[in-house]
Amino acid sequence: MSAVVVLILAGLIVAAVVRLVRRRRRAAAGAEAGEAAVPTFRIVALGPRGSGKTLLLSSMYHEMRLPGPRGYHVAAPHDQMVRLSGWFNQVADYDQDWPKGTLAGDTREFTFDVRTRAASGAVHTVLSLGYLEYAGGVLTEPRPPGEGFQEELLERIRSADALFGIIDGFHLRQWFDGLPQGRRRLQHALTTMVTLMLSEPRPITFVITKWDLLRDIDADEDGRLRMVRKLLMTNPDFRELVKVHSAQRVVRLIPVSAVGPDFAGLTADGHVAKLPDGEVRPTNVDAPLAAVVPDIFEQVERRVDQAKLHTLIEGVRRQTAGGPGAALAELGSYVTRAAGLAAGALSPLYSVFVGEAMLELNRSHERDQASRQNLADRLLGEAEREIEEFRACRRRVMRELRSRVDVLEGRLPSSRLSDD
Repeated sequence: MSAVVVLILAGLIVAAVVRLVRRRRRAAAGAEAGEAAVPTFRIVALGPRGSGKTLLLSSMYHEMRLPGPRGYHVAAPHDQMVRLSGWFNQVADYDQDWPKGTLAGDTREFTFDVRTRAASGAVHTVLSLGYLEYAGGVLTEPRPPGEGFQEELLERIRSADALFGIIDGFHLRQWFDGLPQGRRRLQHALTTMVTLMLSEPRPITFVITKWDLLRDIDADEDGRLRMVRKLLMTNPDFRELVKVHSAQRVVRLIPVSAVGPDFAGLTADGHVAKLPDGEVRPTNVDAPLAAVVPDIFEQVERRVDQAKLHTLIEGVRRQTAGGPGAALAELGSYVTRAAGLAAGALSPLYSVFVGEAMLELNRSHERDQASRQNLADRLLGEAEREIEEFRACRRRVMRELRSRVDVLEGRLPSSRLSDD
């Protein structure tokens, strides 16, 4: 072989190695910085005017912006953070009125990055949640022809990964107190929301706002929730949605209070007012967001071919020749295609995320703790340090999200709706 050919081959090998190193460094940097390498799950929140969507959103962000005991937190772009904090401060200030609701032309869209801190001190963004809060008037009130807001809402619902239906606890309180206007308004809101949700194959969470207004209905919180659930099931549309959806996907009923049990109360004329010595202590506001990702993957598990899924999972466990990353990407690519998750095309690491998430959920059914730990150790041992750390963070967040859901269901069994 001539010297020229040898030099050319050597040059090609060096160039290939350089390109490989650069790709790995870019992948690691993208993982650390949380660039386009993480998936975004889209949530659409539906609820009538005055149901507390804005209060819930601001309180949700306030509670989840710091890690606290949960080990992860959410971050929003600066302009959104200022807006959310402003609403929360307005709520907490006794001398200020409640924040105004969303106008029809002012649909609010937010992006929350779910972040966690690794043992090295680096902060990783492991996934993002796109949160769309639609104006209540678009949902429940007649709109002018050609306005376009309702058409846009329908399109957003079709492209969502999960749906929130906001149920006004004030109207529930009125219903319990025998006031017909509460029952009428709530029935109308339920019928409208359910009509939009019924044909959409998405995980659905009904969020009961202003839960503090119902605290004297029953001393036991799950007993209180059972009473509310029984009331809601008298609505034929709500009952039909639970019947149809609960067999194939998750339907939840989560009670929340954006202000807590001692901040507001009902006046003599039946309005909600702030108490002079009240203290804001939000209750359960993190639960709806924490449940979103596990619920999406629980639905995904139901929709994929289980035999194919288990074969691919076994391939991951056998550490295929392509390494754990390639095996997880293969598993994730299959799940993404089978479940119709369009976001899978956005980034190669999305497939790895999906694969690891499915593997993690599948492991929860195994009994041998030692083998699970050994598998995790082997997977980590073969990865590069930067990607290894990122994946460890991602797995930990997935476990914590699932743990939050388990705690919720353990404390409030009635939060998981079924046709019983």
